[in-house]
Amino acid sequence: MAETTTGSTSGQSVTQDEDNDEDRDPMEDTAFSYEAASQRPFYARDETIETFDSWLNYELERELSIRGYQNIVVREMTDALLRTVVEEDLVDEVAERFEQARYDAIPESGE
Repeated sequence: MAETTTGSTSGQSVTQDEDNDEDRDPMEDTAFSYEAASQRPFYARDETIETFDSWLNYELERELSIRGYQNIVVREMTDALLRTVVEEDLVDEVAERFEQARYDAIPESGE
């Protein structure tokens, strides 16, 4: 079964049966179904989540649309993002942002 969405990341979905994997169109058909995904909680500051949601919905989704993809769903974009962090070995970059947040949380003396 493949899930298609109406209105891109609107959350509304309609499922349809696919008889043959050879008939799948990577420009229109999602890479994996909703049932194949696992939802995990992410705990982050509201500002970070709002910035991420904006980037995901306006930057990444727009880029994928420009490249000709249809039925763009959040689970696929999130999966690609998580795979990128791991596969591109972004440990140093993530650690630097972690450290910077810790230092930014310390109030400056003399105020």
